[in-house]
Amino acid sequence: MKKLTFSKGMMLLAGGIVMTSCMKTDVFEQNQANYAEQQKTEYKTNYVAKYGQPDANQSWDFAATSITAKTRAGETMTCTEYGNPAFFYTHVLHDRDQIKNQIASAEVKIWNPYLSVWLVPSVVHTTGQALKFGLSVYYDGKITDIAEGLKAKENDWGYNLDAVADFFTGVKFSKGCIVNTKSLTTAQNVFWAAYSYNSNRSEVEGQLANHKIATYKEIKVNSRTYWCFDCTGDGDYSNLICLAENADPLPNAKRYMVEDLGSKDDFDFNDIVFDVIDNNGSQKCIVRAMGGTLDFTLKIGNTEWTKSVDGAAAGYKVGTMYNTQGTIDREKVLAEFPVTGWNPNTNNISVKVKTSVSDNVIIEIPFPKQGEVPMIIAFPIVTDWQTERESLPDNWWVIPEVITDAE
Repeated sequence: MKKLTFSKGMMLLAGGIVMTSCMKTDVFEQNQANYAEQQKTEYKTNYVAKYGQPDANQSWDFAATSITAKTRAGETMTCTEYGNPAFFYTHVLHDRDQIKNQIASAEVKIWNPYLSVWLVPSVVHTTGQALKFGLSVYYDGKITDIAEGLKAKENDWGYNLDAVADFFTGVKFSKGCIVNTKSLTTAQNVFWAAYSYNSNRSEVEGQLANHKIATYKEIKVNSRTYWCFDCTGDGDYSNLICLAENADPLPNAKRYMVEDLGSKDDFDFNDIVFDVIDNNGSQKCIVRAMGGTLDFTLKIGNTEWTKSVDGAAAGYKVGTMYNTQGTIDREKVLAEFPVTGWNPNTNNISVKVKTSVSDNVIIEIPFPKQGEVPMIIAFPIVTDWQTERESLPDNWWVIPEVITDAE
């Protein structure tokens, strides 16, 4: 009898432990969810106070309307232009002085007119009077303008770092162009022309053959390639300088910048900066910067990478910031690993962050939907990230305009 009662008591006690354990787990999970939501709500409130409520149509994939959204040009000469947000030219802030210092000593190279390339006019320069510059392709008696009416002030380098608006007054200066002349033949009399003029392009329109590009200079700065053209014929290759990206094939490549909610009033988007690249089905991720001090796990398609595990194996510490302070190395590779299952069209990525409250309290940050307040943004891989506590400028929140050849 006593044995039976004891057994029942043990059963009741065990059942009580199980019930209590379930209750504690439920409460913990609820508190965890509440904490995560509170953090996100505070962040959203601060974001709206600084930048305003996002437009309902605002997409946070800025890369989709620039380099990664373009398809390789067809079998004939093609020039397709795409508008770029203001942020696209931030690379000039970091590169212009180095370009100026390198251009005189850069090697002169022979020009090959048969190529597939994505060109973005980035800097213009004149050593004398104010001029306009142009870049065109001629074949089969047809002229296709790559860039036309790019304004250079007298004895100036053309891009005013203190007045971004002035930079965009130049015709087509805010647009890149994909050009494919690889399939053309010598019988089609193919040549590229770089030229200058004072006011009306008609001054040189019938004389493009006198401005054939025979040579150019190539400069590499901060992992970006620039092609430098002589438009005046005086041997000065700084007249027109274009960012150049190989477009044959043009890989899907995006730079993701993340806010990890370590600070709810910090909008530098450098807590995690990583590139994802798909080149003909072979995918990889390159981690460029880690400005946060919280542990995190990247999930990219089917692949995960954790700072406290994979990063620790490479010598990185969770509480330490990397490549976001002092002199930032834009070519730095903190980590590189293969990825599978990444979809550049849907941005199937997310970040799980272990909070400062507890390693068990985790906030999951997905890629934002259209119109949401963002904690992750996708950019072209030529876009620079900010230093610590340097918020992204207001003019970065621009819905890019797509320009057609007909316009």
